[in-house]
Amino acid sequence: LIMKFLLNSIGFFKPKLSREEFDAYFNRLPDEIGVEWFRDGKFIIGNINIEGGTFMTQAISADEFVDMVNDALLAIYEIPKEYFDALLAVKKFKPSREEFQALNNVAVKKSKASVSFKKEELATANA
Repeated sequence: LIMKFLLNSIGFFKPKLSREEFDAYFNRLPDEIGVEWFRDGKFIIGNINIEGGTFMTQAISADEFVDMVNDALLAIYEIPKEYFDALLAVKKFKPSREEFQALNNVAVKKSKASVSFKKEELATANA
C-alpha cells in the first residue's frame, strides 16, 4: 500500500478520468475571455477579465504567457489538476494569429485593447 502511494505520487499510476466529469469541467469554462497585457522589463503582465472578475498572470515569452493564461483559467474555475492536461490537450484558449504576433513582438509594449482569447480546438488554432 505504501509503495502504491509512493508510485502514484510520482506519476506511475494515473487516476482514471471520467468522461462525464471531463465534459462538465470543459463546459464550465467560458467560450471567450478578455486579456489585456503590457510589458514590464522582460515580463509580459496580463489581466484576465472573466465574468466580472479580473485575475493577473505573467510570463517571459508569448508562448509561456498563453500557457499561463490557460493555467490560470483552470485554477480560477477550480478544475482538478488531474484534468488539466486532458483539457489542454483537447482545447486551449488562444489569441488570434495577429494578436499573438503582437504579443510576440517585443517592440509592442502593450495590447491596444482587451484581446479576445477564444476556446479553440488545437488542430485549428495552430493551422
